[in-house]
Amino acid sequence: MILGRRLIKQRCLAFRETWRGLSEYPNPELKLPNLNLDMEFYLNPENTALIKQNIKSRNSTSDIDKVIDLSKLNPTAEVLMKELLNIPNMSSSKVRHLTEPRVVFQRDFIPPEFKIRNFEEISRILGGGRIQNLAYFSGERTYYLTGVLAELEQALIHWTVDTLSSKGFNLISVPDILHPDIIQRCGMTVDGERSQVYRLSKEFGEAALSGTAEMGIGGYLMSKQIQDLPLKLCAVSRCYRAEASQNQQDKGLYRVHQFNKVEMFVVTSGDENSSQDALELVHSIERELFDQLGLSYRVLDMSPDELGNPAARKYDIEAWMPGRMFWGEISSCSDCTDYQSRRLNITDTDNRFCHTVNGTACAVPRMIIALCEQLQTLNGSISIPPVLRPYLRNREILQGKPKKLRPNLSFITSANFIEKTKI
Repeated sequence: MILGRRLIKQRCLAFRETWRGLSEYPNPELKLPNLNLDMEFYLNPENTALIKQNIKSRNSTSDIDKVIDLSKLNPTAEVLMKELLNIPNMSSSKVRHLTEPRVVFQRDFIPPEFKIRNFEEISRILGGGRIQNLAYFSGERTYYLTGVLAELEQALIHWTVDTLSSKGFNLISVPDILHPDIIQRCGMTVDGERSQVYRLSKEFGEAALSGTAEMGIGGYLMSKQIQDLPLKLCAVSRCYRAEASQNQQDKGLYRVHQFNKVEMFVVTSGDENSSQDALELVHSIERELFDQLGLSYRVLDMSPDELGNPAARKYDIEAWMPGRMFWGEISSCSDCTDYQSRRLNITDTDNRFCHTVNGTACAVPRMIIALCEQLQTLNGSISIPPVLRPYLRNREILQGKPKKLRPNLSFITSANFIEKTKI
């Protein structure tokens, strides 16, 4: 009996030591693949002028001359790799000549005969949300959606996912908390004053909140060989952005710190034609979605100075928001060629670096603004697009409940409210 207890104790101690190693806290160090940047391209003197022009046109502060000088001193130095990582992707030959975004499509909004309300007014009529005076709850640039607007959010997500699934996209659920190096290798700055990335306290280890599902998918594909290309994935995720703006147009639901989004991500073979074809596919799906919703929008082929470091080419889609009287971005899609795959080691079965393309199928808050402001009726209710009606109990009009049927909530002004209340 004593021997049995002793054996159990030994096994428990062994298990505890094993578990301690597996659950190291804070998070154990992440094992990242080696960076496989195209040194042959960057250090070829024949490419230097083209790289310099690309850096200039993208308003980048990187320095190819510094890279070349560092490579002569030590071609494997950490400082060299750090400088190389600052160099933006080469812009596509189709947009290198652009000095400003080019409008390639525009469907104008036809205003109704009645006075147009902005989203904030419509939200109050519908009793569908709270987007102001939230400092004591969750801080500014946050929001609550309730009632019919919360239903509209879910309808948009479910309809978008169903549409993407019918087009061969595989749904994947991704984490919102990622190692900062994953986010960095996907192309989003995690340090510095201009970073939009939320970092968790050091006591939790190296962790940050993801700005888009693209980063979670990138981490999932890291160090993988992909057999069947193109690979088409989509994800629904919460996106976190440390947005900062004093622009009056950005108030309310337009620019917030967290929001739901449906993202598309495509991996292709490592040649420009394949990823350009994927970009056009993603772009056509975005437009098809917005066409089915009946939105007025325009498409911009973005100039190099408007491209983030990972993108070789990017389309932005802006919806007309009549309550705000401006074109507001509701979607974008980017061809990142091998920028991400070289940093994340995503290859095909022949060990060639793949190309990656990403695009927004539905960014919920701005989509709700566009739908409410464009499809509003005389009394402030919303005409529901036919494609969304099956997801909203086949209703044709979105209207709020009468006030007497809504939850009646009031503020308690004293911590001793219960004690002071007479029964």
